Amino acid sequence: MKGEMKLTIDNLDGLGETDYTELLDAEAPPKIVRKLNQAPALTARLACKGAVVAATAGSKVRLYRDSGELWFSGYLEDAPQREFAGVSMGTPVFRITLHVRGEMLSLDRGVLSERAALGGRTVGEAISVLTAEANAAFNLSGVQDVAEAGTYTVETGELWSEAAGQIANCARAVLSVQNRALTLAPVGSVSRTLSDSDPGFEAESLRLSAAGPVANDVTVIGGTEPSLYVRDCFTATGKKEGFAFSRLPFKVKTAVQVKDDFSGSVLDATKWVSDFPSPLTFTQSGVACAGPIALRYRDRLEIGGLIILEQTGINYVSGQGVVGGLFSGGFALNYCIAGVLVNGGQVQTIVNGVVNAPVKEMSSSKRYEFRTMIFHPEPIRAGQAYSSSVCNGSSARSSQVWFGTTHVVLTMREIDPADASTTSAPQVVLYDGTLLNVPAYADYLPLWGLNLSCTLGHASATNQGAVWVQSAAPGQPMRTRLIGDVTAGAECYLTSTPELHFTSTAEPVASEQIEIFYRARGLACGRVVDSQSVQALKNSEDSGIRTVVMRVNAPAPRTSLDCEQAARALLDDLTQKRYAGEYQCWLGSLPQGATDVQPGEQWSISASSWGLSCAVIVQEVEIDFQDLSGKYARFKLRVANEAAHPFTIDFDRAKHNALVSVVYSDHQEDVSMRPAGLPDARIAVWGTTSLTVDAGVDPVPGGGFEVRVEGDWGWGMAVDRNLVGRYTSRSFTLPRTTTTQEFYLRQFDGSNPAKYSPYSTVLHVEV
Repeated sequence: MKGEMKLTIDNLDGLGETDYTELLDAEAPPKIVRKLNQAPALTARLACKGAVVAATAGSKVRLYRDSGELWFSGYLEDAPQREFAGVSMGTPVFRITLHVRGEMLSLDRGVLSERAALGGRTVGEAISVLTAEANAAFNLSGVQDVAEAGTYTVETGELWSEAAGQIANCARAVLSVQNRALTLAPVGSVSRTLSDSDPGFEAESLRLSAAGPVANDVTVIGGTEPSLYVRDCFTATGKKEGFAFSRLPFKVKTAVQVKDDFSGSVLDATKWVSDFPSPLTFTQSGVACAGPIALRYRDRLEIGGLIILEQTGINYVSGQGVVGGLFSGGFALNYCIAGVLVNGGQVQTIVNGVVNAPVKEMSSSKRYEFRTMIFHPEPIRAGQAYSSSVCNGSSARSSQVWFGTTHVVLTMREIDPADASTTSAPQVVLYDGTLLNVPAYADYLPLWGLNLSCTLGHASATNQGAVWVQSAAPGQPMRTRLIGDVTAGAECYLTSTPELHFTSTAEPVASEQIEIFYRARGLACGRVVDSQSVQALKNSEDSGIRTVVMRVNAPAPRTSLDCEQAARALLDDLTQKRYAGEYQCWLGSLPQGATDVQPGEQWSISASSWGLSCAVIVQEVEIDFQDLSGKYARFKLRVANEAAHPFTIDFDRAKHNALVSVVYSDHQEDVSMRPAGLPDARIAVWGTTSLTVDAGVDPVPGGGFEVRVEGDWGWGMAVDRNLVGRYTSRSFTLPRTTTTQEFYLRQFDGSNPAKYSPYSTVLHVEV
């Protein structure tokens, strides 16, 4: 009817929409409820004679304005609820209630597959990736990048709305779905001003409470983190033995990032993407290609700890391509961080885009195994991103990306099907070297090439945690020892004890020096105090301290430095004055002539007669239609600032063990200037009465290296009890007094008081 809202139902049977406007119940007009980053809901009631409403669960419902624009679009959650209302002229009369959820519902009809770590993307990219998996037909042109997304884990069976909604919340973004299209934009992209001088202002409908700061001393507790840098140093006796770790090593939660034997008939889309349209062939021997090939793991790998890329069962036919390649910035040889190039039957290593001389000739009658081993001492390379009302978007709070030295080892094995003994042959090292400034994330391609013909039987990427083993026989330089599956030709392996064991063919000789580098496990915990807020609240009867201890669930802090940044983001908001409440008005009285309101809008409220001036975010919108014209809609808005409702961080209150070691800082402190840790510190000379230490880096100007014993404590100029000394050169000498000793090292700078690196390095020596 002209001048009225319009309700239609589409059963998605190809017959299009059916108009049910005339059946809308005037005594119970429709109602819409919208919540930030959740699917909106519509409740509507129809009054009809007989069974004239044909709709089922999943039917699409649209509510139009009289102008033809949409108020709402979504799907019936269940079949319409029918209630008997009497009889009219011998025909039963029913009231039918429609419970409709917004179009997000269609993205929740399936479940998401597991993603070990969805990182190295912007928020827009991350949500687009999840949307493409849930329903590739959705339009993503309205999705903005917003900010860096940090790292998220998706569990098998998780719903799209839960995962995408959480990512949007944490990035301080607004996510909506309508007309099979996504939009993603920063909170506050739409801003309005509500003033008590506005003609339509309803003073009696504004209820807004104001309160003081919640906290100015925040401790955030996370999960298990990589803490101490540990270098256990041993001298071998020449007899078969195990080398016990001095600490429990840190282990990543998900070791296997991806693994596939390609035994199916199609490519597993939950693991791989084929970037070229050229068809892949699946055989009993694996996946085969003949031409352009770009077989890529669908998620990027975080290049931290020990990552082993394994490609086995390779039968080479012809052409050129990279096996076991890590790529960053693009897909061409010059973008390859590390991998093996097979070229016309020749095997060449490629490192940092540079192709090295051939090291082996391949045979079509043999099978080959190639492994790319890449190690970075930081198993967690990039910090999470924490948004607040003060720091968001590109300025969201995050700990630094760790660079430093990365070890690269490339190996191969040649298997002769006619000679069973070759299946137990050791891996042959093709390349053993180091790189600097390797990016935090990279793409893993088991096979890449513009013209490659071969078969791949197995591909996997595993993260072994931050463990790296080197040794030096008497008179020889240090060399890498291959960790992993000894049945696949590795030299050594780790037990659960934990201990390091070598195979019989790789046993260290007498007096061989062995170094095991790893990260000890610890509890991630960070504390930040806003001293300015404390001082402002302090009086003769109040210390001014407002302390809270929290466990952050999302974005999940993976290190103490993440905990510290989460605490900083929380303090951005929790030290401010809190405003929360609601406002109601008619459609025609919305500020600035607005015709609708969406969650995520920022409203600046100015009521001078109340002495009130603040900015709030619209968290929820209820629209109650008073009649069927749609012109008399009553808007009820729930609003709050982020001091009252810090929705960008999901947290719970927690208890705190006072003995837990934490990263501590003041909110006004620039922690980006904190000195870096010493992962490359090692004992360079193992003397009989002294040990020469190489710190791995030159000291920062005005700073140096502090060495302590008896434990990881006492750092600073005030405690001398366990102090060995402070040294201002990269190389320095420490006394050797017993066969087993431990030294703790941290770097400090030239400021007053000095800043120290957040984690210690432990040199544990058994000689």
